Amino acid sequence: MLQNYLKIAFRHLWQNRLYSVINVVGLAVGITCLLLAILYLKDERSYDRFHEKNPNLYRITTTVTETRGGTGETNGGTGQVQGPAFKAEVPEVQNYVRVMGGDIQGMFVANHKSFVLHPFFVDSTFFNVFSFRLLSGNLKTALRGAGTVVITERTARKLFNSLDVIGKTLLEDGPSGKRVGASIITGVVQDPPKNSSLQFDLLFPFRFMQVSFDDTSWLNSYLSTFVVLHPQADRDLVVRKFSTVYAVHARQQVAENRKNYGFDPAIRYGLQPITDIHLNPLYHSEGNREGGITNGSNPVFSYLFLGISAFILLMASINFINISLANSLKRTKEIGIRKLTGSSSQRIMAQFLGESALLCLGAFGVAILLAQLTLPVFNQLAGKAIVFREILDGELLLYFIILLIFNILVTGLYPALVLSNFKPTDVLYNKPRLSGRSWLGQTLVMLQFALSVFLVIATTVFYHQMDYVRTKDLGYDPYQVIGTYIPFSNDLKVDQAFLRTELAGEPLIRTVSFSSDLGGSYETRVGNRKIESRYQYIDENYLPVLGIRLKAGRNLSPAFVSDKTEAVLVNETFVKTAGLEKPIGKTIRLHENFSQKPLTIVGVVKDFHASSLRERIRPMALFMREDQSSGILVKIDKNRQKEALAVLKNVYRKAYPSFEMDYGFQDELNAKAYELEQKWQRIISYATLLATLICGLGVFGLAKLATQQRTREIGVRKVLGATVLDIVALLSKDFLKPVLVAIAVASPVAGWAMSRWLQSFVYRVEIQGWMFALAGLLAIGITLLTVSLQSAKTALMNPVESLRSE
Repeated sequence: MLQNYLKIAFRHLWQNRLYSVINVVGLAVGITCLLLAILYLKDERSYDRFHEKNPNLYRITTTVTETRGGTGETNGGTGQVQGPAFKAEVPEVQNYVRVMGGDIQGMFVANHKSFVLHPFFVDSTFFNVFSFRLLSGNLKTALRGAGTVVITERTARKLFNSLDVIGKTLLEDGPSGKRVGASIITGVVQDPPKNSSLQFDLLFPFRFMQVSFDDTSWLNSYLSTFVVLHPQADRDLVVRKFSTVYAVHARQQVAENRKNYGFDPAIRYGLQPITDIHLNPLYHSEGNREGGITNGSNPVFSYLFLGISAFILLMASINFINISLANSLKRTKEIGIRKLTGSSSQRIMAQFLGESALLCLGAFGVAILLAQLTLPVFNQLAGKAIVFREILDGELLLYFIILLIFNILVTGLYPALVLSNFKPTDVLYNKPRLSGRSWLGQTLVMLQFALSVFLVIATTVFYHQMDYVRTKDLGYDPYQVIGTYIPFSNDLKVDQAFLRTELAGEPLIRTVSFSSDLGGSYETRVGNRKIESRYQYIDENYLPVLGIRLKAGRNLSPAFVSDKTEAVLVNETFVKTAGLEKPIGKTIRLHENFSQKPLTIVGVVKDFHASSLRERIRPMALFMREDQSSGILVKIDKNRQKEALAVLKNVYRKAYPSFEMDYGFQDELNAKAYELEQKWQRIISYATLLATLICGLGVFGLAKLATQQRTREIGVRKVLGATVLDIVALLSKDFLKPVLVAIAVASPVAGWAMSRWLQSFVYRVEIQGWMFALAGLLAIGITLLTVSLQSAKTALMNPVESLRSE
């Protein structure tokens, strides 16, 4: 019996191999997209689940509310004091470890080799809290001595080409190539798994950092503190106890800050499971990532990708249904004869389900192959390192089997039910017509086009906004400007003078400037007013290097001795916020940590975007401090970039023989701020292309169904004088209805969704009518083209043949 079923199924599929190939390819593409989305989601959710102390392992979070009654900002940091204090006074805390690292890097030397490596400073309890396996060394003592270091397996092979490194010395490069910080290697730890939120090359004892930086402030939050709670601990109660400990220990510091600086924040602590960190990294608003977490992600993108992939698979399944119905109507006489000869509806239904199952199995096989072929490209696009063998994971295979069964039912059940329920008399004497002219098929095509229109609009808005970001006048010229930094220095003035002198005689180097990174917001006094302003240390070449324009006054200059300690530049927003009508000559007072003297405004610069376009331009104060300016900006000859870069590297190597210059062109560094958006722009663009192609196939299937049902009508109309154009217009009209409904439904939804996305940019494009028109015209164009080709083919048939076929 089964053998007969298979013979019939294979014969039918071979006779209609074109449509079988369309079905298999469409399903395979949809399944491939879903497979990759599931792998992506699985990888994202696997982070930090390998730690044995789960689910009792947490990171302490800090919520700071600077204005009473305001909204607090939560970050994943603490200072140095919270961990020891909580461990000592909260019994539920079984253990803790502090982690300082992440953005920190340095040049380290061993065995006559040097590399830029990422160190962590951690407590000796590191291996008791986390499940990083120590390959060699003593677990209890490896991180106890201040002059010790544990290195990763990868680092050991880089430096020594061996794992037998216990007792060897690791040096850190200091200023001008001097060797500092000799440490004895006491252990080798297995490389952190790729799904670990903590990624490091070296582990130094926390005591080593405290020798030069022992912080006792309860108001700081720059490193991560992880705690292991007792399995029966009440998490909410532990958090309340944290607040009690803080209230006791921080009382004096809070009072002093209130008195001296007027800074009286409300601080409360929380507990975040370590398994939640990757998808909610809680970076500090000013980009502080010294708590060791540098590879955070956003769960929205995982589910967005999964949703888009599921819809693409749904669209392919819709095509399968429509093409199967259209193609199977040619078998109605076969169905009628089989029913008259005793076949039951169940047996006929099983036959159609079997054919669907064969096509679905073929599609799954092709999808596995496509997934393997596209995985390298997908990894590059998504920033992942997923390997193909993960597809063979037992849990995933179970999901795939469920997906296969579901897909067989979705694609095969409806056509099987419809076709198996035809009455023999209707089948043999009058070709059956699906009720409502395949209203379900038209509804499904409407859903297809609604998604396609949504994606086209989303892609258009994405592209338009990113083009705006790329081309907007930032208020300065970032092109041909190289950014790097002075890595170590006992005296920044000496290093700056050396670099200036060496670069001054190079014709390919136009200008050199030394500055600091843009700092956070600080309270600044302007007369009787207080405003929040961002600070930056600059020199006299900062404005010329970046082409920042002056609106009033003059630039800072060493020709004026007082400029080094008593002058300041402000931007237009500062002037507006402070309410200054004539700012030149006015004095302001910076936060006392930056200057004890009042500074005189000598110039006003035009507003420029020092941050990304997600942030509004804020008040800025720019002033000179040579001993704080470790950043280097170099304007080079635009026609000879490679030669100029080589010159800069040579000079840098003279200053720091063991340190490789870490640099970037300013325009490229600006673009990195939008890497995530650019990645999802590409993903959505590919999804849009696939959705559009699948929509075309869907219309093809429905058009074929309609023309087969109306062959006699078309023949009669031709006999009565209808032209090919009349028939094409007649059939196209029915197909345009669901497409127009799809455009009407998808356009406002897409407009709302993209408007919400654009809210993340302070400076953004407006969503315009042409974006909706473009998506609508594309959908209508695909429909008319596809239906016209199918309709014209039927309309060109000899009417005699059309009537005879009935």
